[in-house]
Amino acid sequence: MPESAVLADVIITSVWSSDLSDLAATLTAAGLPADDIDEPGRTFLRFKDAAGHTVGFGGWESHGADILLRSITVASDLRGQGLGGRIVEKVLGEAHAAGASKAYLLTTSAQGFFAGQGFEVITRDAIPTSILETRQAAGLCPTSAVIMVKKLSP
Repeated sequence: MPESAVLADVIITSVWSSDLSDLAATLTAAGLPADDIDEPGRTFLRFKDAAGHTVGFGGWESHGADILLRSITVASDLRGQGLGGRIVEKVLGEAHAAGASKAYLLTTSAQGFFAGQGFEVITRDAIPTSILETRQAAGLCPTSAVIMVKKLSP
């Protein structure tokens, strides 16, 4: 499928509590943490194609003006076509519209992808305490995970 066809017809919906089992299954299959997705302060979006099939998920965890980017996934047969970047862009735009000014993330395998999205590697001691104390940073992700940040702008 050409890149423009994949990117042209993406429908974005909120993930509600009734959708959490789909999100958890997708995250688990992708090797991402899913243990805390139902806790307060998390927002997840589902990305569907024109036929209504889920093509990806993305979300964030709010901590004042800072967010922890969470759970960016793309269907395996659609990877490498620009959809992941579009999901990140939309998630960050929604978080910024909700008042976020900086986005942090932890990754064990996607540092290059997120660098291409404008994120920069930082050290653990440069993270705000609110992000460092999240379940993801404090235990769900290994301490070897790379930490990255991006300033959100209008």
